[in-house]
Amino acid sequence: MGNKLCVGLVAAMAGGYLLRRQGLRWGATDEEVHKPLPGDGVVPHPMWETTHTVTIDASAEEIWPWLVQMGHYRAGFYADPSWWDKYSDKYLRSLSRKEAEESGYGFREVSSDERIIPEFQHLKEGDTILDGPPGSAFFTVRLMEPNRALTLYSDSHLRFLVPRSIRENPRYGIYGEFTWAFVLEERGEKNTRLIVRTRANQGPRLYRAITMPFILVGGEFFTTRKMLYGIKRRVEDTRAREPVIG
Repeated sequence: MGNKLCVGLVAAMAGGYLLRRQGLRWGATDEEVHKPLPGDGVVPHPMWETTHTVTIDASAEEIWPWLVQMGHYRAGFYADPSWWDKYSDKYLRSLSRKEAEESGYGFREVSSDERIIPEFQHLKEGDTILDGPPGSAFFTVRLMEPNRALTLYSDSHLRFLVPRSIRENPRYGIYGEFTWAFVLEERGEKNTRLIVRTRANQGPRLYRAITMPFILVGGEFFTTRKMLYGIKRRVEDTRAREPVIG
């Protein structure tokens, strides 16, 4: 019985370590993890940082339109729906039902488009990108380098992990900010590395300790990984459907 318990504890610790590692750097090389990227300066001294990467058989110019049109009420975020996405969407709805009804937007189910949408291609620095119904989480565009880098900033997401009675009570001192930087690095003709780096601060310490496992496993490992695969599939499927000239 004791040996089985020890084996179980070791297995759980190993599994936790691997999930945490994958949550911090899925698909990324050591070089990609440690090198500076565009947008790092928006949150210059993060408490934690993650770097995730995928190779896409396409040029940066072909990938860029898919990044520009991301957002709730836009083309989505390409992390095809899972239990995590449905749960977080339902939670955000419960927080912002009144704001959503008054805005005229209503609610949109968690879904992502399979095509490039011309009307969503005119993004610029300073624009707001919703990540849920009005009154809930949103991003601000902080950096744009066409066909190279897009950095989104949020000081709303991390606070929305807890109920309003806690996050709006100054006694608890809940705060949080992070950047989501999408960087395209071409490695050859029709071959591009898409790097997604998150840099974040949040507190106080107890709040950070409680929420970090959910962020790294649910948010970074599952959702960001699914988003990267979603972008890769859409870009490569679109290229495969294009007629060959010559």
